[in-house]
Amino acid sequence: MSLSNLLRRRHQHSDPAVRLRAVAALEDESVLVQLACEDPDLEVRHRAVERLKANGMLRKVAIEGRHLDARLKAVAQIDDPRVLADIMRERKNPALMMACFEHIQDQDVLESIARDSSYNVTARRIAINMFADQNLLADILKTVRSPALREAARGRLVDPELRETGESTAGDEHAGPDRHMDRMLETYEPEVVAEMLGAFRDSPAAVRGLGVILARGGEAGERAEEILGRILRHAASEIRLEALRQLRPAAPRIADDLRSLAESDPDPQVRAAVREVINEIDKQQGE
Repeated sequence: MSLSNLLRRRHQHSDPAVRLRAVAALEDESVLVQLACEDPDLEVRHRAVERLKANGMLRKVAIEGRHLDARLKAVAQIDDPRVLADIMRERKNPALMMACFEHIQDQDVLESIARDSSYNVTARRIAINMFADQNLLADILKTVRSPALREAARGRLVDPELRETGESTAGDEHAGPDRHMDRMLETYEPEVVAEMLGAFRDSPAAVRGLGVILARGGEAGERAEEILGRILRHAASEIRLEALRQLRPAAPRIADDLRSLAESDPDPQVRAAVREVINEIDKQQGE
């Protein structure tokens, strides 16, 4: 029996440990793509993705994979922004879309997404309002105190002059979040600011900024509420808690989602905080 036949049998073995060892020896990228797309074991899928080098093969996993975890891992390894843009056109999955955007800083690619009607509305809005607006990124760097949010803005600024200006104009250390938000909302459309802050959802300062926009109401407030609702599913419990605090004014409108979260959130502190909000809603409705 040839070595290639032996490897083929091993990667089809019922034991995932055997398949995992086979992945380490496989050279056929088409087989690695198949495992990355279809294997029921997470570790096997991820190891298969790690072995892939060609953007075309990684694109195939990102588009055809049965499991979102492997698709996201494939996107993270792609180094061509045009391939990432193509994936967003083919598979309109929100999580996949945001993962692609996190690795696109090429302004020409962003402009092409913004102008192309074959992309969904959300993708085009992100390309227009969030990543391509260098002036807004510079203003965030100037006025926001949060180190995490400033670092996120700095990382997306491709214009060296705007970056230098932002770095040299530090925000007022004593200004509160409302004041910082006032500065941005005087210059930019509130919906644009909401979209930008939504891109920095890993930053508590961005989440608080969304809360300021929500409290102001209007269409931008509705959009901020929608983004905060998604952040309630963030991987970090401290971010989920901050989103919950900012969503308190809207709690009666999202009561059903909160009741589900009170049962499903993995962190007991988050579950307790959500139940507290639900009790407040029940008390108000009973009065």
